[in-house]
Amino acid sequence: MTPSRPQVRIQTDPPEILNKSSSITEAERSQRQPSHGQSNEGRDERAASEIEKNTDVSEPSDRTDEKQLVVRQKIKLPQSLRWIPANSTWSKWKPVIRSALAAWIAVVVFVIPRTENILGQAAFLIIIASFLSPPSDPFMAVLEREIIVLVFVALGWAWVCLGLMFASLARTQTVPNASIGTIITGEYIEAGPTVIMGIFLFIGSVFFLYIKARLGPGPFLPASVFGCICVDISLTTAVLFPYPYYKIGQIIILPLAFHSAISLVISILVFPQSVSALFTTYLQGVVAPLTTAISLHRSHLLEDVTSSVFSHTQITDATNKAENALPMLAVAARLLRVDIVYARFAPTDYNELHALMRKLTARVHGMGVYYTLIDPTRERFPVTPAASRPATPVRSRPPSPRPDRRSSVATEEKHAPSADQELRDRKPSRHRRPLSSHVRSHLASSTSPLHSHRPHKHSHSHSHHAHNTLLHSSLLHLALSRAPKRSETAVGVFESQKYLNLEAIHLSHPDSAFFTARAMELLSDSCQDLLSVCEEVLVISGAWIGNGRKFSFDFWRGRHEDKAQIHKNEVQKYEDLLEKLTRELDEFTTKKRLTVLDPYRPMFDRNYGASSDDEVPPHRYLFHCYVYQYHLLQFSVGLQDMLKEIIRLETKRKKPRLWFPSLPKLFTWTTWEPSETIERDDDEDPEMIPGMNPAWMTDLGKAVKRDPDALPPRNALEIAMNWIYRAAIGIGGGNVLFALKAGALTVILSIPSFLKGSAEFAYANKFVWAIFMGQLTLARFRGDTTFGLVARLISTFAGGLIGTAMWYISTGNSRGNPYGLAAVCAVCYPSFFFARLYWPIPPMTNLIIWVTAALVMGYSYADTHLAVFSSPGWGIDVAWRRFVLVAVGVLAAGIFSLLPPSRTIRSYQRRTLATTTAELGSIYCSVVSYANSHVDKDNTNILQSLLAIRSKLKRSLVLKENVIYEFSLRGKWPAERYHKILEIQMQIAYQLCHLMSIVHHLEPVWAYAFLRRTRMLDSDFQGDVLAVISLISNALCTGSPLPQITPCPLLDRFMIRHHGLNVVHEESEDSYGLPRMLTVETLENLQYLTFCVGVSTAFGIITRLDRLMVAVKELVGEQYHIDGVGMGYHRTWTGGEVASPTTSVRATEV
Repeated sequence: MTPSRPQVRIQTDPPEILNKSSSITEAERSQRQPSHGQSNEGRDERAASEIEKNTDVSEPSDRTDEKQLVVRQKIKLPQSLRWIPANSTWSKWKPVIRSALAAWIAVVVFVIPRTENILGQAAFLIIIASFLSPPSDPFMAVLEREIIVLVFVALGWAWVCLGLMFASLARTQTVPNASIGTIITGEYIEAGPTVIMGIFLFIGSVFFLYIKARLGPGPFLPASVFGCICVDISLTTAVLFPYPYYKIGQIIILPLAFHSAISLVISILVFPQSVSALFTTYLQGVVAPLTTAISLHRSHLLEDVTSSVFSHTQITDATNKAENALPMLAVAARLLRVDIVYARFAPTDYNELHALMRKLTARVHGMGVYYTLIDPTRERFPVTPAASRPATPVRSRPPSPRPDRRSSVATEEKHAPSADQELRDRKPSRHRRPLSSHVRSHLASSTSPLHSHRPHKHSHSHSHHAHNTLLHSSLLHLALSRAPKRSETAVGVFESQKYLNLEAIHLSHPDSAFFTARAMELLSDSCQDLLSVCEEVLVISGAWIGNGRKFSFDFWRGRHEDKAQIHKNEVQKYEDLLEKLTRELDEFTTKKRLTVLDPYRPMFDRNYGASSDDEVPPHRYLFHCYVYQYHLLQFSVGLQDMLKEIIRLETKRKKPRLWFPSLPKLFTWTTWEPSETIERDDDEDPEMIPGMNPAWMTDLGKAVKRDPDALPPRNALEIAMNWIYRAAIGIGGGNVLFALKAGALTVILSIPSFLKGSAEFAYANKFVWAIFMGQLTLARFRGDTTFGLVARLISTFAGGLIGTAMWYISTGNSRGNPYGLAAVCAVCYPSFFFARLYWPIPPMTNLIIWVTAALVMGYSYADTHLAVFSSPGWGIDVAWRRFVLVAVGVLAAGIFSLLPPSRTIRSYQRRTLATTTAELGSIYCSVVSYANSHVDKDNTNILQSLLAIRSKLKRSLVLKENVIYEFSLRGKWPAERYHKILEIQMQIAYQLCHLMSIVHHLEPVWAYAFLRRTRMLDSDFQGDVLAVISLISNALCTGSPLPQITPCPLLDRFMIRHHGLNVVHEESEDSYGLPRMLTVETLENLQYLTFCVGVSTAFGIITRLDRLMVAVKELVGEQYHIDGVGMGYHRTWTGGEVASPTTSVRATEV
């Protein structure tokens, strides 16, 4: 039953005197929550609670998480401490307890004299590794990470042994029985072996740091760090020995092996977590915001869209929250194939749900696009005034009396997505449902130019002209407000002039408020029931996800017959829900969605004449409603598929079993897959998009890049030389240059350990701390290096104080008490690991604090209990030496980062945007090719690539925060301009995702008609589109200015032919088998709906490419100026100024 409808009011009074509650009936108030003045977090909690009501009570500890969270949030805490109650739930404490217990066991192993002697002088590494690689993840993720760490450390040890062998061959004096006391003085250091070890140190560091930069975030990150530590400590220590000390790597790998064993055992025995459990947790993190978004859609459709207090930001926030959870969902999905779990469902059974969740999120975003289309305050095209002519470039039309309104509408009003001819005014049929009188009274009395006086036909011409004049004035005001400073010349003047004409003449209507309110009323009536069922499906599906593993260990509960009956009832519940959704969806498809056509049905009434007071709305308002209905329709179909998948799994997987991965799938990894640290890592390649297959990053069909300096190789010799040439060129890449620079810094910092005069001092004071702190602080970009410098100094100081305090609390005035140390760690480690896992500060700062605290305790205890010939001391002595050496290392890295080759975050941002622009162009071509060929093939790669691009753009927002650490005397970094480019690219990525869905659902004939109408098969137009994409990408990559005259604006060519509501242009020779004349049956056709949504989406892509061109011009500037081109006026030979009849050569040819 359609919900009761409040009267829609056109808001003309100030917001503070509006009584919102009066617009909501009591019946609707009982069905929904108010949309204003309420946070999305509260809605998410309610959605989670609804899911919790349907969740099985077999896990009582998890059931109270939300209640505990709400109670703790009642306590007012500063913003910096609110993360504590937000993460103080039992499910969040499980990995904390697991990690703290593993670290405490490592401390116990460390303080036992026998095992301490086995671990050797670097036994403290077992404690440090507990913080660097805690077992907080599922078992398979921990296993993968620990194996890779041990392999990399073993590889480093093997490299060290090879270097020692070559160094021993160059040694002139070999003393196998030399005493340790003599060795550490540096007496046996020789030049030849030292140079060889320095070379091996350089190559080893370059290798591991290249992997760190090339592979980026993932399981290789901690492994490459430990590999560097192994090479640094081993070679700087082995240089002191007068013989090849091959066992030097053993003191590194043994503590790490013990740590790995402890972590794996604890991961199995203490609150074990499977990848499937982690995946379902992340899956619920997507479902809850989607439920909130659907609830908000229901309430917003009942609001007054013309009110000044109307806002759809809550819907946008809920949708963004769901999408922000998708990358972590992809992380868990990567490891599903290697999961080992005892459950009803196989880990790979969740892959289909993962794909469906991505599609559902995209569809909810598409529903939100409707509000951006109808928002009268949406940002228009960015206008830049010409420096020489601040007056308007648009020629205003003088008001003229009109005998009737049809000619006015046909001439002046065009549909925004296609700029087609508007519908002629027709007399409304007597069956047309009128808008409420309350709306009409507001429309008649409004003084706003958007609220025209529709009942007074004699004033229509004047109001229309006044509207255009005011629009022109507002655009001019916007242009003047955006005028650049005196130090910069105006850019985008050519595009601005054309868009002023388009917006003032074609893209406005005096009755827009009336038509928008009317359309939204009809849209709400058509969609409310289906939205209600969709919300119910999401709630029950979220509960099923939480209960998916409830039969894993319940073999002792109840009889087999009882469990079978319970299971049968559960399946029947999902089947009934599926039947309900299918029934409502069928009714929506065949009947309810046609409600929005009511204002257009009078066109087909023979009694409708031109003398009517009311006009048929422009078809843009129908297209807007179609956009919402299409995405809601596809969202509902996605929910159908999800329910079918749930029923399939419930029917097929009745009993739990042990699931093992297939051997070929174990530990597979590629650089483009998302990783566990994809949202937190700061070291990322600007030319690589994690989550996107590199094969797609250069996919333009059969377009292949060529070598401009050489033809393809013709024989084996040319092939070999071509490969060598490409390898040599690759050395100049950013990752290789960074690795070479970091390797050089490592060797420079190792010089005190390689010289006879300073080797003893460097060994006694552990100068190796400065070495690997310097090489790990150095980043690809100066801003990140400077940030790392500051963060490491602060965190080292804080960690030193914490470690010193723990040491003296545990030992008092003595030289170390193993029982006291174990007791203090047992008390402190739970809070330490809670902060280590959940403290929302930069990851490096968080990590260094606890690593430093562990190092101070470990070194202090080792130096007081092991027989060592040189010791930095204990307690405060270790802390201040650690701080001084860290300062030396990070300051050296900071200075070294200023030396060439030097990269900045500023260039990283620009190159990232260039990469994403190029990939958006590739995906655009793939989508058009998919629509043209219309082959029923998998489009998952396209959707996954678009998600990867959006994730890359969102991460760049985090990375640019370190720009403030890049000191530049040239001027302030234009952060707002970069942000504008990023936002436009995000919008294009979303639009391409929607376009992919649209062309997938179009039949071949309709797809061809869509491509013809949007000119996507027009080689001239597509050449302009691809030229614009290429120009933008190259300009961002090189920083070169763009031509002042470009193919933009593309919109004027996109609008070159006017179709109106017709599918085929009236002058077209071929109708493609589709109706040439518009009929009611055509309007009601579902393919016609999809066709109209595609036109609107294509319009959105084209306009955003135009906006992107101007935004990039604001960043890089313009070149190739031709005086007078594109201006509305030109000068005669006599100096007189004559108005040009047109500003477009193409327009004169049509």
